[in-house]
Amino acid sequence: MNPVEESVLAVAEIARDSAAMNEAFLAGDYDEARFRAQLVVAKADAAGHRDVMLAGAFVVDRLGPVGSVPRSGFAAGMLRVAEALDAVTYESP
Repeated sequence: MNPVEESVLAVAEIARDSAAMNEAFLAGDYDEARFRAQLVVAKADAAGHRDVMLAGAFVVDRLGPVGSVPRSGFAAGMLRVAEALDAVTYESP
């Protein structure tokens, strides 16, 4: 598999986790949203997508620790993750 394919697959996984994070949050399952946000951060970091990783880290911060009520700004953070994913570009080998 070439590097572009690997990057596309990594971004697809991150996007899937981001969507699951948003769905969990809307369902009121904040701990699942936290888990998914942490996956977004880890996968984005491993794939070298710094802007996505930083946006995800902001969401992790806003969601707070397990069992807590999310702080203000979490929705804006989720939007930042989506925008950062949308801005990812791929270069041909």
